[in-house]
Amino acid sequence: MIAYLVNPLSLFLGVWGTATFLYFSGVLTGAFPWPQPATVAALLLNGGTFCLGYLTCSLFRDLPPRLTGRAARAPTGGDQACRPLTEDRLARALRIALFVGVVSLGLELYRLTALAAHFNTSWSYLVAHPFVLRSRLVQFISGGMSQTSLTVVLLSLTGSIFSIGFVLLGLLLYLGRTWWKYFYLFAFLSLALLIGLLHMSRYEVTTNILYLVFAYCFLHAQESAKSQSSSLKSSRFPLPASHFKLLIPIFAIALLFLAVDVLLHKSAAYGHTNPLQGFAFQVYWYLASPLAAFNDFVTTFSGRWELGENTFFPFYKWLCRLDLVQQTEISIYVERVYLPYLANVYTYLRNFYADFGLLGVALAPYVLGWLTAVVQRRAGRHIHYLNLYIILLLLIALSFFNFFLVSNQIYLQILFGFVFFRYEWGAAGPAQSRPMLRSYQDSRT
Repeated sequence: MIAYLVNPLSLFLGVWGTATFLYFSGVLTGAFPWPQPATVAALLLNGGTFCLGYLTCSLFRDLPPRLTGRAARAPTGGDQACRPLTEDRLARALRIALFVGVVSLGLELYRLTALAAHFNTSWSYLVAHPFVLRSRLVQFISGGMSQTSLTVVLLSLTGSIFSIGFVLLGLLLYLGRTWWKYFYLFAFLSLALLIGLLHMSRYEVTTNILYLVFAYCFLHAQESAKSQSSSLKSSRFPLPASHFKLLIPIFAIALLFLAVDVLLHKSAAYGHTNPLQGFAFQVYWYLASPLAAFNDFVTTFSGRWELGENTFFPFYKWLCRLDLVQQTEISIYVERVYLPYLANVYTYLRNFYADFGLLGVALAPYVLGWLTAVVQRRAGRHIHYLNLYIILLLLIALSFFNFFLVSNQIYLQILFGFVFFRYEWGAAGPAQSRPMLRSYQDSRT
């Protein structure tokens, strides 16, 4: 089951199958209007081209070299520029990411005081009134979307390194054999939850925790495949590793959702007097309403293609700041539709459709499927490719909800992963610092 979670094709089909089923359930019950033909065409193109891109790349990757004309790779296939990942290096990288997380929390507190000063109030008032804090933060960010702020730049830099720490934490949680891994786990989760509460937002915290979960599951899938292969030659069958430790980060997500729900009274906005029913409907709305919002966008679309302003949103912002392109109204918060309740996310298809129409809806998922197939095999050898692979898995997992790559932080995370975290596992290291990728039986806790 875990292997399917970190397989791009099964993850994509599971995510979009669930979202589509819930959306059409709402259509049949009258909660949503009937979809437009362009919406149905976009859904079919999205699923078909992603599968085609992934399977095409996988097919050509597995063909023998004599059929493709490429040179045969050496059996080792290692990258000589990469150092082996050892316990010492993993611990040092985690300490750096944890320190950067503390710096990020300090910057968030500084921005809170700057926000209070901007609106002529106090930070204590904003903390005591979460709804006001959320609205002021959205207003402040939207107003400075085309401006360059040193605090925002530093938050993007520190946030990207802190997010890489969650990928490494997933490896430590699976491989570590001491209680120190739980210290790092609680430290990272505590910082993430504090930052999420300062934002009154669950998005970034959820993605960071999913980084951890996907990294853990990916390594388990890799080791399970090796153990199954070796068990064919041995009469001893290893016991499965315990996954109860994953309940801790999953519980942290549930705690954050509950805290934000209580502070902002989100469940009450759906007209249910029973809090439990309100919370359950909120979960359904988060899963089903993005497709309904996309259908509404298609219905009201003006027909003026924006040619990349949405798909390449972070780059377009910087081009505007440098006066290289004409500045337009850019915001990631303003667009909203009532169906009848508020929906302000439109799936990642909205960006592709607004920029290039159905052609973009067909090409972008194909490229995504092809790219995940390319990175998938390399992720099993190199940490920086694993970081990129998990980012692509998150893009797939959240594609039904919103466009994941709208933040500079994601691109910085990819860059810093390739610059500062170039490690290879499975290579021989010094005797006093063993490689982290041990055999399956040795890594069980």
